[in-house]
Amino acid sequence: MSPYPTIRTLRRAVAAVGGTALLAAGLTGLSAVTAHAATSQAVTGGSGASLPYVEVQAESSATNGTIIGPSYTQGQLADEASGRKAVTLQGSGAYVTFTTPVATNSIDFRYSIPDTSSGSVYTAPLSLYVNGSKQTDFSLTNAYSWYYGSYPFTNTPGSGNPHHFYDETHRLFTTTYPAGTTFKLQVDSGDTASSYTIDLADFEDVAAPLTQTSGSVSVTSKGADPTGATDSTSAFNAAISAAGSGGTVWIPQGTYNVPGHIAVNNVTVEGAGMWYSTVAGAAPGFYGNSAPNPSTNVHLSNFAISGNVQQRDDSAQVNGIGGALSNSSVSNIWIAHMKVGAWMDGPMTGLTFSGMRIRDTTADGINLHGGVTSSTITNSDIRNTGDDGIALWADSGIGADSQDTISNNTVQLQQLANGIAGYGGNNNSITGNRVVDTGITQGGGIQVGQRFSSTPVGLYTISNNTLIRDGSLDPNWQFGVGALWFDGSQGTIAGPINVSNTLIQQSPYEAIQWVEGTINGVNLNDVSIQGTGTFALQEQTGGTASATNLTATGVAQANEGNAPSYSCEGTAFAITDNGGNSGFSPTQCNGDNPAPVYPPYPTGTPSTSPSASSSASTTPSPTSTGGTSPTATNLALKAPITASSNTQNYLAANAADGNTGTYWESTNGSWPATLTVDLGATHSLSSVVVDLPPSSAWQTRTQTFSVLGSSNDSTWTTLAASAARTFNPSTGNTVTVNLPSGTSERYVELDFTANSVQNGAQVSEFEVMGH
Repeated sequence: MSPYPTIRTLRRAVAAVGGTALLAAGLTGLSAVTAHAATSQAVTGGSGASLPYVEVQAESSATNGTIIGPSYTQGQLADEASGRKAVTLQGSGAYVTFTTPVATNSIDFRYSIPDTSSGSVYTAPLSLYVNGSKQTDFSLTNAYSWYYGSYPFTNTPGSGNPHHFYDETHRLFTTTYPAGTTFKLQVDSGDTASSYTIDLADFEDVAAPLTQTSGSVSVTSKGADPTGATDSTSAFNAAISAAGSGGTVWIPQGTYNVPGHIAVNNVTVEGAGMWYSTVAGAAPGFYGNSAPNPSTNVHLSNFAISGNVQQRDDSAQVNGIGGALSNSSVSNIWIAHMKVGAWMDGPMTGLTFSGMRIRDTTADGINLHGGVTSSTITNSDIRNTGDDGIALWADSGIGADSQDTISNNTVQLQQLANGIAGYGGNNNSITGNRVVDTGITQGGGIQVGQRFSSTPVGLYTISNNTLIRDGSLDPNWQFGVGALWFDGSQGTIAGPINVSNTLIQQSPYEAIQWVEGTINGVNLNDVSIQGTGTFALQEQTGGTASATNLTATGVAQANEGNAPSYSCEGTAFAITDNGGNSGFSPTQCNGDNPAPVYPPYPTGTPSTSPSASSSASTTPSPTSTGGTSPTATNLALKAPITASSNTQNYLAANAADGNTGTYWESTNGSWPATLTVDLGATHSLSSVVVDLPPSSAWQTRTQTFSVLGSSNDSTWTTLAASAARTFNPSTGNTVTVNLPSGTSERYVELDFTANSVQNGAQVSEFEVMGH
């Protein structure tokens, strides 16, 4: 959500958290453990919104392109794709063919084309064939993708940390095609992008346009231009004035240029449908009055809002819906390319969002900010937002969000923060939602927290939800964020937070997490965890919880009895076992938080689950215990790492975070520059891999460096002599330096003396391969 302090600012060391514990597998440290009979019921989770379209994955379609993924590392195209897989088309003749499973007269597809070296905007055509017949080309753009640097991000490739790669485009046909029709996206000779990555396509049989309501005032009767050639702002305002108090304004089919806000109060504004009537411009929006005197009786429906917001600016009011609206409704509106789909500033009451389709924003999807009560967000589809998909932010400076409901929504591919979040507030419910591939960085699926200067967390009901592949490695905390997680960083949470009938599948890291402060009253009832990259439950707080009929299968670290985890020493957290719990073993905690290993997932989980073998390219393989040679792994991943100097926020830790999009850079002109990693113990080493960000925005360069090794961080041996080594983005921007046979060290250091492009050393990943 925006604007607010974010998890990026919570750079608290794990050691600073009051009472750190991890349930690697098992309900350890139980207080008042009593065997209670528990009546189990089948866990079904939630199905999300009732969507009018069918989503088809590119990687499951016919293609001669390259299937990428799965990936769970930020900065990779596959990591931001649905199911963490996509298809890259490169070169004339490359194609992906979608076969529609339903009758359709439309297509919407999600894509990424490469950025330019300067971040400048360009367009590139891509050819479409329907049943082999050539159609008008699509025109794709990089304008609304490719963000860089640190929060709130820029469009400048030199800032590093590339992310938010995808955008969408759609088309309505004049013909309805039957199920089984083929839609081929193909690179023809005139299609000029260097590559095209296709994630998915949606097929919908769009209904005929709606007709004008009797007695309404059409914006075209007041001079609005349906071609979008001229500014229609004054015509919209004139139609609202003519409709009068409680009247209705009609937006006929067409695209209307409205560069800024339209003020609404006690009026209905409706269009012919979200595929037919579009309000477009630099930053179009419909805004209610400012609180404490909100607009009332406003009803907006059946049109699209399409902006041109290309960069996040938290000081700018460039949202699709805004202000304060009481006793009002917003329904069936498609919002894209805005900062936030809808940012509502309370106090206000009685607002309902339904049937929303929000895509490709720079910040949140919908945020109810401060004192918003008795309001509902339901049956809406929110995808590829730059921050929380849906958030209740009970800002203590305004008041508690209460009696609010977030129900039956599909929330997908949030690039930052969470799919659904409740920051403070009380007596709110989150129910029936489907939250998929969210929290690509610094967030998870569903989160409730005492954060961002919120009012205290009271009663939350979290029921009938499904969470799939939600959560990420937080680059500042350097541990995973759970699919379902709770944070008490700014005050003790009393709750209760009642979680029931919740299905958690394929979590990249832990499934459920408690972190920071003291968190009480989390009650887990009928929860099924099906596959996690690390742990079923991860405690890093003091507090209390209860578990009834909580089952876990496919828990990666439980399958390795000696897998490391956070220390349980000093924990003040206790879970009451109410019976019916299973799938947690062993019961001890030990070591440090491991990288995820992505086990095979159990039968019944989504068909896009990664297998252990298919994940081998993105995660270290366990050391062999048989008679063959151990598999070399990156021993430096998340290990302690230091540098002789750094520029701005390009810290040494960036070179060991598993993310090639972040990097370390030494102080300008300070040579020699060193980067040193402590492997924690002496290991047999085979090679060193030095990476730079793989983006084409990084020009080819040479860096001159040597590789040193030490067993005591005092006496150093040269393992590889100083040499000028070439980093070329067209070949991955990576250099491998083989080490002498028999090398065995604990500390490894890179010693830089030159860089042909930048007057400082640069490393995105420092990998030390060994066992």
